[in-house]
Amino acid sequence: MTARPFDPQWTTDNPVLTAYLHTLCADLTAARAKPFKFDAQPRFEASIKAIVLDLFRAHESDPTLEVGIGTGRTAVQEVCKSRYGASFLSARTFVDAVKALEAAGLIVMSTPHWDDPAKKNSRVARYMPTASLMARIERVGASVVDLRRHPNAEGIRLKDSKKRLIEYGDDAFANAARDRLRIINKMLESHWADLALTDEQLAQELKRLDGTRDHEAAQSFDFAARTVYRVFNNDEWEQGGRFYGAWWISIPSHLRRHILIDGKKTVEVDHSGIHPAMLFAIARKDIPTDPYARCVTNKGNEDERKLVKQTFNALLNADSVKGISKIKNYDETLTGRNWEAFKRFIVKSYPECADRFGTGYGLRLQRMDSDLAEAVMLKFADMGYACLPVHDSFIVHHEMRDVLEDTMTAVFKDMFGVENRVDFKAGIGEQVEPSEDPIEPDIARLLKPEGYEGRLQAFWTSREPL
Repeated sequence: MTARPFDPQWTTDNPVLTAYLHTLCADLTAARAKPFKFDAQPRFEASIKAIVLDLFRAHESDPTLEVGIGTGRTAVQEVCKSRYGASFLSARTFVDAVKALEAAGLIVMSTPHWDDPAKKNSRVARYMPTASLMARIERVGASVVDLRRHPNAEGIRLKDSKKRLIEYGDDAFANAARDRLRIINKMLESHWADLALTDEQLAQELKRLDGTRDHEAAQSFDFAARTVYRVFNNDEWEQGGRFYGAWWISIPSHLRRHILIDGKKTVEVDHSGIHPAMLFAIARKDIPTDPYARCVTNKGNEDERKLVKQTFNALLNADSVKGISKIKNYDETLTGRNWEAFKRFIVKSYPECADRFGTGYGLRLQRMDSDLAEAVMLKFADMGYACLPVHDSFIVHHEMRDVLEDTMTAVFKDMFGVENRVDFKAGIGEQVEPSEDPIEPDIARLLKPEGYEGRLQAFWTSREPL
């Protein structure tokens, strides 16, 4: 089974689901042998809601997905006190909430915790919602569209050199970036993005993904995750800064052509070779039409070009040229060179960038491309249109392609003084397979659509005034 860590930062605006959670908290409180003291009651209820909503979210993205929930006092205290955690929780009442939900038969420990004697691969206990809990939520008519990130969840994340989240104090840059992020997330939440695939097709894709990746959101189709956060690296604001967290960022690239926005077909536009293009611009050199083409010996070979691109960027991100290990799926038959010779070939072929290879400069370029992405999304938010980020590319309604291309070109020129080429890939979401069979209306499906059509209808319903 796949698993991900517990995320307490989920809430709902659905009045019916809110009422159910309130009743559930009252029932679990009444079942306690002793009443709570002081402010423990609201924290107990906050824990109940956080656990139920996150396990519901997990089940909706993948019915086999487990959620790792640590109940050790120290671990829970760290979650409560961290700026990345949830200050509305407390260690004592959180453990009480887990036990109360288990005793009521609403959640189950699917995999017990395990302490590694070597302290390297210990595992917290993993939980899943029971059929009883899911049946109750289904009866109140709740949907994945009713879930949203808590408005106070930290969206500006800082990591150290070992990729661990670190705490930081009041910071002017982080505060301003957080304000801009709220504008972007409000834009993303006001539209519904989905995949034009049947539930059966999604299930097949989940099987292909199973165990292949370890990113928190990469193992399932978590359609509730439709806002983003920024991640900065190496304990400084000038490195990294890219946007993560939304489901469309982590899905396999071949599925992005199936993305719909508000039920409409989309188009994806990206910068051509954005990091070499930035380096050429910084060096005051003309940007080639395809910055990677000079190292492709078999013209038009996309597999070889992919190896050039991956190696170029790996060299930028590495701390040394010599120490960089072979990239995954490197193929000598495509390049005609062994790995060491290919690295030297790349470095020699780009004298404009030679002083950047093996210096970790790639993270500084990511800061620049993330600032480009931020500027593009803010412009779309100002226009009232949806714009989904995928690092250096963007997905919009297909009729907005020209607007997106012009915006991306203008933003790049504003930052670097020159223009860079952009490419697009059209989505296929609205294409319909031809059929010679007579069309018979499915009245039940028209009244209550399923899959992505049902989620879209639920989204529109959720936005109707009460």
